[in-house]
Amino acid sequence: MATELPFVFQHRIGSSESDYKSLYRPSALLEHMQLAADRDLARMGITVSEMLNQGLGWMLITTDLTFLRQARLEEEVSLQTWHKGNKGVMWLRDYVLTDAEGSHIAEARTSWALVDLEKRKILRPAALPFEVKSHPELSLGEPPEKVVLPSALEPQEDYRLKVRYSSTDSNGHMNNARYADVCCDALTAEEHAARLTRMQISYHREIRMQEELVVERTEAMDGVIWIRGRSGTEEQNIIFEAKISLEEVIA
Repeated sequence: MATELPFVFQHRIGSSESDYKSLYRPSALLEHMQLAADRDLARMGITVSEMLNQGLGWMLITTDLTFLRQARLEEEVSLQTWHKGNKGVMWLRDYVLTDAEGSHIAEARTSWALVDLEKRKILRPAALPFEVKSHPELSLGEPPEKVVLPSALEPQEDYRLKVRYSSTDSNGHMNNARYADVCCDALTAEEHAARLTRMQISYHREIRMQEELVVERTEAMDGVIWIRGRSGTEEQNIIFEAKISLEEVIA
């Protein structure tokens, strides 16, 4: 059913959302993507508080974000988002970020799951007691593929962090957008000098306040860096896996 236009979130990029190069931080964009999705659902009567009252929540599975270019400090941008349908238990949502002239800056495909917050169980779409309007005709492509670190690669520990107050959200665990910062913090100065063209992140399980996250990465190969986060207390417990693509090969 497609009776409403896709939701549009208009924004002027502020200094707290920019990095040392005055570029729109990927984590800030992911925050705005999450906000836009919440507002899109809210106008359908599906607010975050109502979801919580029903004991339901959304779990982000994979984000595949492509940058045609990175927006800059004080630039006026528009973020358009829509639900494009379901595939199995997955809810599929696309995004397009445009500049003041309407040119595409970035595009993203994401997959989500509806979860029972008490049982920590993924539910089928029919379990949602609301109607979510969809726009399958606007699809940016196939559902994002799950990021899986190639078995032939051996990532090395880069750093460790303890999840603290500043990284958590109302669900009590590290917010999805913070993983972009975790990945960017694992890059070298030389890698940051290259243009970021794509960021793919798959989330395996949540990590809560006071838990330790071990961040591992591979060397850059043909402009691609694989990053993995695992629990500091359970060696085999993978928290997330990511693939970062840069414009030029980093030696």
